[in-house]
Amino acid sequence: MGRELREVFAPEPYLAITWQVNNFCNFSCSYCNPGNWAGDNPNNGNLDLYIEHLDEICKRYKKAGYKNFKFFFSGGEPTAWRNFIPICEWIYENMPYATLAVNTNLSRPLKWWQKHAYLFDDIVASLHIEQVNKDRYEENSIWLCEKVNYLSTKVLLHEERFWECVEFAEYLKTVMPNYFIEWTPLYDELSHVTGPWKYSDPKHVAFIEEHNIEVHQSVPKPDKRTEMTVSYNRYEDGSEQTCNANDIIVKSQNFFSGWKCNVGDCIFINPVGTMSLASCGMGGDVGHILEDIKNVGPKQITCYKEMCMCGTDIIIPKHWTGETVKSERKIPISHIA
Repeated sequence: MGRELREVFAPEPYLAITWQVNNFCNFSCSYCNPGNWAGDNPNNGNLDLYIEHLDEICKRYKKAGYKNFKFFFSGGEPTAWRNFIPICEWIYENMPYATLAVNTNLSRPLKWWQKHAYLFDDIVASLHIEQVNKDRYEENSIWLCEKVNYLSTKVLLHEERFWECVEFAEYLKTVMPNYFIEWTPLYDELSHVTGPWKYSDPKHVAFIEEHNIEVHQSVPKPDKRTEMTVSYNRYEDGSEQTCNANDIIVKSQNFFSGWKCNVGDCIFINPVGTMSLASCGMGGDVGHILEDIKNVGPKQITCYKEMCMCGTDIIIPKHWTGETVKSERKIPISHIA
C-alpha cells in the first residue's frame, strides 16, 4: 500500500472554480456518457452576468482570506463554447491572482492555440484514441509544451486499443522537449459518479499498476502563475509531495469517508449553470451562476462518500480525522480475481 495519506493541504487557501461549461463535444467516444457530448445544454447565457457573478464570488472569498483562485474549464469540449474565450480574457486581464486551466481534446488547429495559449497556465490534453487526429495532436503538443507551465498528455487507456494508446504516447515522448504523461485508467461513462473501468486483460492491469506519471523537461517553462494554486499531500511519516489526483487514484488512496473536507474551496458549475460545493455534490447545491449566488462560500463537511473519483475534488484540502480504519481497499481495475 505504501505511505498512508493523511492530509491534502494548500500553503495558502485558494478557491478552485471548476466549470463544465457545456455538454457539446466534436468527439463522441464509445466509453463516454452521451450526456457529456450530446449538446442539448448550450449554456449560452448573458456574458456580462457570468462575469458579474464570478467577480462577486471571488470578492466574497477574498474577504474570507482567500488570496488566489484557480479556474478549471471542462466540457464537453470547452473551446467550442462561445463564451469561453471572452471569460478567459476577462479573468486574465482582471485577476492577476488567478490561474487558468482547461481540459481539452486538443482538436483545435494550431493557429487557434497560437492565438489563445497566452491565457492558460495549464492545459490537460485528453488523448482519445478513437477520435484523435494524431498529426494535429502531435503538432499542438510540440508547440504548447513550451508555452504553458503544465501540458498534461492525459492518455485515456481504451481497453480495446490499449497498446495503440501506449505506442502513440511513447512516440510523443520522443518529439516533445517537455512532457507530462498521465497514464489514466478509464471510469465507466467517463463519469466520476459511476466507478472505475474494470479491465479484463491482465497485461493491461499490470501496466496500469506499474505506470502512472512520467515527466521530462529539457526546455525552460514560461513564467506562469501556477504555483499560487498547488495542493500538497502529507503522509503519516510526515513526508510531503505535490498533490496529483491521478497519482492518488492509481495508488488507491482516494477513500476519504470520515475525513474533514473543505468542500467550499471548490465550486462546481454544471452545463446548465447549477452550482455545488465540490463536483461530487457532498457540499450541496448552492445556487445558479446566472441567478442566485448568495449561498456560495467557504464550508467544511465530514465526507461520507466511499470513493473520490473527480480530480478537482481530490485536490481539495482535507484531512484524516482518525475515525477511519486503515484500509486495504483497492480500486477494482480488473475483473480478475
